[in-house]
Amino acid sequence: MRKVLIMDTSILCVWLGVPGMATCGPDNDKWNKPGVDTKINAEIETQATLVLPFATLIETGNHIAQAGHSRREKAVKLSLRNCFSVRIRSIKKSR
Repeated sequence: MRKVLIMDTSILCVWLGVPGMATCGPDNDKWNKPGVDTKINAEIETQATLVLPFATLIETGNHIAQAGHSRREKAVKLSLRNCFSVRIRSIKKSR
């Protein structure tokens, strides 16, 4: 049985490097970009399924829109084509 990870808005914002959202989590379990990158890449390598709920995409888009700079760059990272290409590349590697 494959592992399924449901992405939270705060984790997705950290992963994409949204300005003002450099970390997430409680004080005793802070997540930063390198930690999130490591975890997500490790899960992709084990062929886990990453689920991006529609609400997470909308909320992350709102955080990007409110960022005063680098909106285009972050929006491109958030694009569905980019999100799916990560998973497709991972599947192709495993075959």
